[in-house]
Amino acid sequence: MENLIFQIVVFLVLFGLGFGFGRYFESKHLKELLNKEQQLAYITLDTNRFVHSEAPGQFVSSNVVISHDYFKYIIANIQNFFGGRLTTYETVVDRARREAIIRLKQEAANHGSKHIMGVRLSTTELGMQGGMVEVFAYGTAIMDTPESECG
Repeated sequence: MENLIFQIVVFLVLFGLGFGFGRYFESKHLKELLNKEQQLAYITLDTNRFVHSEAPGQFVSSNVVISHDYFKYIIANIQNFFGGRLTTYETVVDRARREAIIRLKQEAANHGSKHIMGVRLSTTELGMQGGMVEVFAYGTAIMDTPESECG
């Protein structure tokens, strides 16, 4: 009986800590993402396939792995039991995708580019119980050179 009470207390403590810290770090990350997205808004993305450009290009890529917190893990298991959308994981995937695109744009900016063509995203679930989401973003950064603007 004492062991059961101890396990329930541990669960509630971890649940509470996961909820508190998870919400804090998620809101902090969302604010950082918004700020970086605004700073890099001048870089445009193009997802069209088979588009040709006379300007030189450079392959750029980014990779992000984001984990959920303990609170989201518990809620997702409950939602998974009943079926339907796992809304708690949707925010994790959204944050990972946004972060991957930001890093892709930063890579393009490092090459002096203002446009990325052929952008693709690949999402993978990592971890034994799907605790992490990996997003790999890639595309071709089109170089902004005076020659490419004239020709």
